[in-house]
Amino acid sequence: GGRGERGGGGGGESMPEEISREELKRLKRQAAIRAKEDDFERKRKAEEENKRDQLEQLKAEYESQEKRKVEERLKSLEKQAAARSQRKQRTEKLNQKREEKVVKKQCAWLERANGEIFDIMAEQDAEDERLAQDVEAARERKRSKEQVLRAVKAEERALQQELEFKREEKNEERASQRALRGIFEVDKLKTEATEELESFILNPDPVPLRQVLAGRMRPVPTVTELLAAYKDQKEELQELVEQDIPTRALLRNQTLFQYVRDIQMKAEAVRIRPPQPQMVDLGKSRNRASHSPRKSTSPKAMRNTNSSMRFTR
Repeated sequence: GGRGERGGGGGGESMPEEISREELKRLKRQAAIRAKEDDFERKRKAEEENKRDQLEQLKAEYESQEKRKVEERLKSLEKQAAARSQRKQRTEKLNQKREEKVVKKQCAWLERANGEIFDIMAEQDAEDERLAQDVEAARERKRSKEQVLRAVKAEERALQQELEFKREEKNEERASQRALRGIFEVDKLKTEATEELESFILNPDPVPLRQVLAGRMRPVPTVTELLAAYKDQKEELQELVEQDIPTRALLRNQTLFQYVRDIQMKAEAVRIRPPQPQMVDLGKSRNRASHSPRKSTSPKAMRNTNSSMRFTR
């Protein structure tokens, strides 16, 4: 307890000293802070002053530079204006000289062109006169040639007319001779047919008469016609094989059977048929086979013979 009192007494005695120390420290700290703040404020003011001076200096420099630029720009504009004025004056002088030279050249060209035009006109007049003379000479030559040609054509026409007249006479003479020969041949054939018929009546023979055989003859197509028909049929058959029959029938607005029927009828119409024996020929052959030569002199045979002779005549 005594130590506590001493300790307390001792603590009461040191308390003012500790407070003073802390206060001193605080004061020192505040003084240092205040000194730093004053120093900072002084530096700030100095920097601001320095910056303000620099800004003023920069402003002054900028104004001086702008002023110098404006002065230089004005001087440059004055120089350019002076140069333009000089160029304009020089251009005007050059243009004036050029115009004077152009006028001189135009005058010289006009005078030269007029002279050339007059020369060309004179040459053209001379050429026209020469052409007129040549044309007249050519027309005269043409007229003379046409006259000669007309004379030649007239002579040829007269010769042609004479030839035509002779040709007509010859043709008439030949026609008359041909008619006479035809009449003579007809008479000769009639005579031969009559003699043949009389000899057949007197001497019956199983061989038929020539006039009967000639009456039985039928027209037969030639080899050329048969070959051409064969070629056409081959081509038509090839076309029929290759064509599309339903489509063609549809395009012709027909049924399939109608179209095929038309093709068949067309082919039958153009087909060449071989000569067929007729019933008259078959009847004659049967009658000739059934009758003997001796019975051919019957009244019926005589009537047939007389009718055939009348037909022949």
